[in-house]
Amino acid sequence: MRSNKKIIIACGITIAILALVFLSQIVKNRGGLNVKCEVDYPVSENMVHYRQDDDRWKTIHLGESKYTMESSGCITTCIASAISESSGALSPGGVATLLSENGVFDAAGNMQWGALDKLPGFNAEVYSDLDSEYIDECLSQGRYPIVKIHRKSLFSYHHFVLIIGAENGEYICMDPLKDTYTTLKDYSNRIYSVRCVWYEP
Repeated sequence: MRSNKKIIIACGITIAILALVFLSQIVKNRGGLNVKCEVDYPVSENMVHYRQDDDRWKTIHLGESKYTMESSGCITTCIASAISESSGALSPGGVATLLSENGVFDAAGNMQWGALDKLPGFNAEVYSDLDSEYIDECLSQGRYPIVKIHRKSLFSYHHFVLIIGAENGEYICMDPLKDTYTTLKDYSNRIYSVRCVWYEP
């Protein structure tokens, strides 16, 4: 009897875990858009690939928040790479410091896009809806869209990567947590927001 009871309890726990995983996947994918690449855009050899957890800036805080570049600096790092070919090029640490000094981060470390757009030389385009055409629009103008994705894991969390080109039907991405380029396919070709930041003096 005790053995049967243990089996029943174990089965119940397993079912509960599977149900939790299933529900987490539904919640994770809610509101996203699957995108398909149809045009090639060459990846620039001059693009600088940065990591948000680089020892040189990983401990820098985002404004007055408790969050650091290492924990939450993916957007800031994407911006640094996006402007790395311009006259306003800054390292991720330099971008974080500049934005912090100008009140671009709120108390929770979130990017205030309107405040960023007001900084001299910086331009921020915030797309209110999801459409793959926005990605191509940015790339065709020599700019790099920042897209929100979900990392592949059991309980995935949102993350931001920079789309830097397209080849053979795949969008090429600079992931601030990877040493090499990835593709949007690595994140199921699903995006949850699109932003574009560029620098013009």
